Amino acid sequence: MKGIKFICYLTGTLVLLVTLGGCCTMEKNQNPSAQQVIQALSLEPMSDAACPGFFRPTYASTIKADLDKDRTAASLIYYLMNRDVTIDPWHILTSDEILLYHAGAPMIQLLLYPDGTWEEVVLGPKVAQGQVPQKVIPAGTWMGFVKKKDPQYDWGLYGVMVVPGWHIDDIRMVQGSREIEILKKKYPTAVSRGKELGLF
Repeated sequence: MKGIKFICYLTGTLVLLVTLGGCCTMEKNQNPSAQQVIQALSLEPMSDAACPGFFRPTYASTIKADLDKDRTAASLIYYLMNRDVTIDPWHILTSDEILLYHAGAPMIQLLLYPDGTWEEVVLGPKVAQGQVPQKVIPAGTWMGFVKKKDPQYDWGLYGVMVVPGWHIDDIRMVQGSREIEILKKKYPTAVSRGKELGLF
């Protein structure tokens, strides 16, 4: 385990744990950079435009979902938005998605549900302020994510679980300005907030 870095939250303070010959030292109040997190977790750039940022798969069920398509029952990845990635634009999945907060800046989620309602959620550690450490997003929901400005971090690390498991064929990006206008008409009360966040 020599030389491997681990990141965790301990009593609200991000702690970088460095293992050296089996011993573990804690460097409190020294926030790691996005690049340090990317290297420590062996993250790679996303290969598609749906989710700009960095990722690494951590789980894919060996159980197959009972579908006509060949899909695992569930999948899980790390997902990091660095300084250059502030917005994850509108996209929709045919699977349920569960977002998990791990470290760094919180994530603002604007969710447009199939029934015409919408919701803003902040994925983050400050539950007393209304943030949530996890959020279930049902299949068929239009979603746009924005990394929340944070005085300490220019990056955010999250977990993304997809059930049934993620596949590129099951995700669709918004198709240009025409579809954006359709979303605006279906969710008129979300337009103002969406513009503030840079999603509309």
